[in-house]
Amino acid sequence: MEPLPELFSIFQGEVAAVTDFGAFIKIPGCRKQGLVHRSHMSSCRVDKPSEMVDVGDKVWVKLIGKEVKDEKLKLSLSMKVVHQGTGKDLDPNNVSLEQDERKRRTFRDYTSQKITLEAVLNTVCKKCGCKEKLPKYPWVSQDL
Repeated sequence: MEPLPELFSIFQGEVAAVTDFGAFIKIPGCRKQGLVHRSHMSSCRVDKPSEMVDVGDKVWVKLIGKEVKDEKLKLSLSMKVVHQGTGKDLDPNNVSLEQDERKRRTFRDYTSQKITLEAVLNTVCKKCGCKEKLPKYPWVSQDL
C-alpha cells in the first residue's frame, strides 16, 4: 500500500483534472488523487472551478478527509485553508472545517410531529376572587 499523507497535513500537488464540481489533485509520492470540491477552493463562492485552476497548475492543499466508499479510498482536499503563495496553514486548529461540517449536517424533520401544550391556567385573583384572571403583567408573580 502506498504511503498517504497524514490527515490535516499540507502539501503541494498538481491539478490532474477539472470538473464542474471541483478539481482532482495528484498527491506527490503516490498514484492517488484527491478532490478539492468547489466549496473548498476559496472562501468566496466558486461557480466554475475551471476559472480558478487549470490542468497542470501547482496548488497548496490540506488533506481534510479520508473515506472508504465502495472499497475505494476517497480523499478530500481543501485549498481555502492554505495560503496559496506560501503554503501556510490558515486554519491550524481546523475551526473553519468544523464550522463547514456543521453547516452540512442534515437536520431531522420535526414538521410531522404535533406539539401538545398541557399547561392549565388555574389561578385565582387575590383581589377579587375571580378565577382564571390573567395578571396585568404576566412576568410578575401572581403571589403579590
